[in-house]
Amino acid sequence: MTKKKMAVLKSLLIFAFILLSACSQEDTEPAKLVTLGDSITAGANLENNEQSGYPYLIGEEEGFEVHNLAVSGWQTGQVTDALREDEAYQSLVKDADYIAMTIGGNDLLRILRSAQTESAGDPMIMTEIILQELSSNNVSVELGELIEEIRSLTDAKILLYNIYNPLPPSSNQHEIGESLLPQINAVYAEVAENHENVFLADAFSAYQEKQADYIIEGDIHPTEEGHAALAEIGLEALGLE
Repeated sequence: MTKKKMAVLKSLLIFAFILLSACSQEDTEPAKLVTLGDSITAGANLENNEQSGYPYLIGEEEGFEVHNLAVSGWQTGQVTDALREDEAYQSLVKDADYIAMTIGGNDLLRILRSAQTESAGDPMIMTEIILQELSSNNVSVELGELIEEIRSLTDAKILLYNIYNPLPPSSNQHEIGESLLPQINAVYAEVAENHENVFLADAFSAYQEKQADYIIEGDIHPTEEGHAALAEIGLEALGLE
């Protein structure tokens, strides 16, 4: 074999080695899960949110690289604003393979607190005030804008959790949640149905009559068991379980 042929063969072997190495690195790079939203996704009041929070449970189960961008207290509009204005936030979302989020609970809490004050705690009056507020507070528009803002940055699959009732049946306000949340969660289902690659996880049904186990005592946030339930229904909604 001539020197020229040897040199060509050597070059081809080097090129093949580089190409195979690049493919191998691409194959072994873990998928990225970026989580957005409020204190539920942030893992509020857990002893170790990076171990017990649902984003990390999903990540551990599937071998995902997890980036949790959720912020306690955030409402829907604040997440949308971050997606529009925060470059670091945008960068992580653009690089995501999966997005997961809980959002809307703080929007609802703001309305509930206002109604409770105005009604002096009367359940009937409180319910009427809340319904009036919800009719003028376009949950569908805000949630739809949030999904569209995410979609402007990435084609990643979006896992959207609806809102659970944190109050146990023994609470005198439990029935208010039971009467209002199905209406609100119908909006979540409609938004998920009207947007491509958005998968709804039904936290409301998963938490029914299980608040004693799934909600931290004296709190509205999930226990470790509650987060495990969120991870399970999230994986199921994405077709990963």
